[in-house]
Amino acid sequence: MIDELEKKYQQLTTPQKEIFRGYGLRQIKHFVEWTLPKVEPLLPTETEVIGVNAEGKVQAENAKTHQLYLWISDQQWQQTQKQTKHIDLKEDFIEIWKVLELEKQDLIDLSHIHRDFLAGTSN
Repeated sequence: MIDELEKKYQQLTTPQKEIFRGYGLRQIKHFVEWTLPKVEPLLPTETEVIGVNAEGKVQAENAKTHQLYLWISDQQWQQTQKQTKHIDLKEDFIEIWKVLELEKQDLIDLSHIHRDFLAGTSN
């Protein structure tokens, strides 16, 4: 599995590799398969998820008004005025999920695979 993972990992962009290293496969799978389907139906009108901000919160933006929203712990969207300096983009999470075929992997196994891969690489 690690050899196959190395080939797929090399297909990722630099920001995607950073997400891979920072979040791990388990969190990427969870975000794409569980978080997005849960939070996107509850978005305010004309608002889309951008990604995960530096504080680890899912962030969305209204395309017309540019109003920002954060998904907060009591499971609702909350308006915010705070601009964040860094957002890990939703599209990058989805691309990692596709390239690494995470839909075929069991969530419980992904922590082990990720840890072993990072231990054996210097990328």
